[in-house]
Amino acid sequence: MAKDKQTKDLAQEQMSVGSTKFEHHSVEEHISRIINLPSGYGKNRIIAMVRDPWWLFVYWEITPEKERIIKDEIEKKGKRFEKSVLRIYDITGVSNFDGKNANSYFDIVLRDMAQNWYIDVGSPNKNWCIEIGALTQDGCFFPLARSNFVKTPRFGMSDILDAEWMLAEDEYYWLFGVSGGFGVGKSSLEMRELFKKLIEQWISSGAIFSLSSHILQQKK
Repeated sequence: MAKDKQTKDLAQEQMSVGSTKFEHHSVEEHISRIINLPSGYGKNRIIAMVRDPWWLFVYWEITPEKERIIKDEIEKKGKRFEKSVLRIYDITGVSNFDGKNANSYFDIVLRDMAQNWYIDVGSPNKNWCIEIGALTQDGCFFPLARSNFVKTPRFGMSDILDAEWMLAEDEYYWLFGVSGGFGVGKSSLEMRELFKKLIEQWISSGAIFSLSSHILQQKK
């Protein structure tokens, strides 16, 4: 009997332990649970991201040790720290960017212990790199960290049409017919140029997708 009781107690204990593995917490418990995220990760870095053709977003972390090293370097060279800045470089077409061979740059003065910033670059379709650093009173720049390279997208529709959108001869004239016969009386070349513009307008509006399905139905 003692052995049977011991076996039963062991089985109940195993079931109790096993059930805790699959215990589901309520939504309220998850919401109210405190998650302590670190204020930093001890890395000197700045990350650049593209928001749209005109704006970038950057965030960074600079350790106190890195700041102290740069300030010591500034003092050793007999200079005086003036302000912290973001330096935004236009590196479009530049190979092997080294911090000194950019096409141009501009600075943004940082205040109030900022750790991220939206940057209005104002130029679509360009390559950019950002450095965070210290600027001295005589204009010398001491970088703390350099970002990854990013490219702002071009503004507007692409002027490149994929080969898959090219029309066969019969499809071209079928579309020409259903479009209402634009350009009747014109030469073949003129009609093609005129209809090419019409096709580009349809593609931009999304109408070409409904037309393409109609073409397939007509061919069946």
